Amino acid sequence: SGDPERDAKAIRIFLEDGHLIGLAQSYAKNMGLYGQRVGCLSVLCEDEKQAVAVKSQLQLLARPMYSNPPVHGA
Repeated sequence: SGDPERDAKAIRIFLEDGHLIGLAQSYAKNMGLYGQRVGCLSVLCEDEKQAVAVKSQLQLLARPMYSNPPVHGA
């Protein structure tokens, strides 16, 4: 909608309900970097122990991607 307060309402509801937030951003299309994996994945964790566990799982997911690289890896 363009209204930051209105647009953030769903996120605030999820946080109030105790959900953790993950954010995936892709820059490939916006920056004309087609065929490349350019972006960011952010995960909100409750503490360091949970952050270590999340990182471990993300590393397991990312490893197979290195075996199939993008057209022109950045």
